[in-house]
Amino acid sequence: MILSVQRKFIFLKTTKTAGTSFEIALSKYASPEDTLTPITPEDEDTRRALGYAGPQNYLASPGLLQKLGLRRPKPKMKFYNHVPASVIRRNLGYAVFESYLKLAVVRNPFDMVVSSYFWEHRNEPRLSDAHFREWLLSRPKSLYENYKITHIDGVSMLDLVIRFEQFEEDVGNFARRVGLPETLYEEFKAIKAKGGSRPKWATTHEMFKSFDGGKNVVAELFAKDLATYGYDCP
Repeated sequence: MILSVQRKFIFLKTTKTAGTSFEIALSKYASPEDTLTPITPEDEDTRRALGYAGPQNYLASPGLLQKLGLRRPKPKMKFYNHVPASVIRRNLGYAVFESYLKLAVVRNPFDMVVSSYFWEHRNEPRLSDAHFREWLLSRPKSLYENYKITHIDGVSMLDLVIRFEQFEEDVGNFARRVGLPETLYEEFKAIKAKGGSRPKWATTHEMFKSFDGGKNVVAELFAKDLATYGYDCP
């Protein structure tokens, strides 16, 4: 998560959407008063090697809260990686939360599910489409995590989305809107955080081929995303 006081935006970090790479890219432009939450040690090494800002203000100080417009600061307020919108709003206060541009990366749910499977099992040998099917049908609701990050009481808190499939276009639009350089997409593209866990043969089409039960599970869980963004099973 990144909260930019200078540019008035909150980046809500979803899972398996290249969120870490984008978060690292945004860190280059963080001011000392912005909030950046910690990421994994390996990814912090990447951020540090690039010379970008690291974790800061995630245990918020009264001074930061006063800058955000809160009259009664809570020194123990805490932000963290993949923090849900509900926690951010509760800690910032409704008025401050609503005044900031809130954005996140969204991705075709079918593709996101396949990516989640291979990331979760990245250290296990001999993965197969059969094992993927068993995994998906045994724990579908655990894939609902991104809704908890971006929604409150079933309502999306996002003012702007970056579509995984149209990253360059949407990052460009976002950069222009908040006054970030046009180079932001190229800087993001050069960062490869949490990559390499999915084999080339494991296309979304291949993993869901003749798997109607899995298609139905994803279609039901992510009906809102499918309708809102026009996604379908590749």
